[in-house]
Amino acid sequence: MKIMTMVIAVLLLLSLSFVPVQAETLKEAYSLYYKGEKAEAISIIEDYVKDNPEPKAYYFLGYAYYEMQEMDKSREYFTKAYKMKSFYSPMPEDKN
Repeated sequence: MKIMTMVIAVLLLLSLSFVPVQAETLKEAYSLYYKGEKAEAISIIEDYVKDNPEPKAYYFLGYAYYEMQEMDKSREYFTKAYKMKSFYSPMPEDKN
């Protein structure tokens, strides 16, 4: 029982140590994007979503590609975001 508790504690600590790294990665990408370095930001976020498929990151990629006039890639990432969370709908939902 003690070994299992210790293993769970170690796994928990390891998983928590990745959260700041992930947040810093997104922060760096957003900073680059708003400085006009969109291609670099896209590259960082595309690497990020390989391990962290999050709707907000997919939405960010969709918007970045939209801004760069790459509509096929934009649609691809907007769709991924929407499929994960309908909040990221490209069109307002009809409430009727």
